Amino acid sequence: MIKQILVPTDGSENSLTAADYAVSLARILKASIRGLFVKDVKVLTGPLIHDIGTSIGGMVPYGTFSQTIREMMESQADATLNLVEGKCSQAGITYSREIREGVVSHEIVKSADDCDLISMGKMGIHAEWRDVFLGTNVEFVVRQTHKPVLITPSEFKPFTKMLIAYDGSSFADKALRGGAEIAQAIKLPITVICVADKKDEASEPLLKARTFLESYQLNVNAVAKEGNDHAKGILELCNDEDEKFDLLVMGAYGHSRLQEMILGSTTVRVMRSTQCPILLSR
Repeated sequence: MIKQILVPTDGSENSLTAADYAVSLARILKASIRGLFVKDVKVLTGPLIHDIGTSIGGMVPYGTFSQTIREMMESQADATLNLVEGKCSQAGITYSREIREGVVSHEIVKSADDCDLISMGKMGIHAEWRDVFLGTNVEFVVRQTHKPVLITPSEFKPFTKMLIAYDGSSFADKALRGGAEIAQAIKLPITVICVADKKDEASEPLLKARTFLESYQLNVNAVAKEGNDHAKGILELCNDEDEKFDLLVMGAYGHSRLQEMILGSTTVRVMRSTQCPILLSR
């Protein structure tokens, strides 16, 4: 049951869109939201500050310059968290805020300990050069947390149709439960896809998923696809403009012990290539 949603924000448009998605879910699920701003220790103590502070003729001591950066960051934290608070207040959602200092991704994982869902934009302030990596913080958080993570695109769209990628693994079962809770609350139609090396191998997982989802009185459509490139099969359906899916739900794809420690290549490829929000569980 989702009762508290964590929204890490850095003030970027992508992170504020993640807040919009969190607000939309919180309103329906009657959940609260915690806004989180992390003062990045890499910015506060990094070599760039030291270089600037010591290379302008000694006029500005390093300590003074560092303190100025810290004060600027504190002002940014307040302004950014105020924006998230405004969104929550307008929607009538209970809101709290938290400011931490440290490595951004590490602090997000720590803060999420007593939350039920993390809502994050695909990329933050440095989206331009991080595009190929999806977003350093996002990938680290997804790899390290055992909380579900909603990874959101740059533009907010209400949820109207859900796609669940299911392979029968324990991660997929966890994702299935989370997807069912949201779909039931919003009354979303669901399509479940299973991509298998041989099409008949998808029958058993699909039956299991359909039976579970129908116990929530949900409208379920099942799709079996054959192929050894599971990411391609999922993305072809998810990005099909005629289908108009606006939420993809999946677990960390695969069955091996190695994939229990790190994300499988299927998961990473789908995360990087889909155009809609992804609710990912592991």
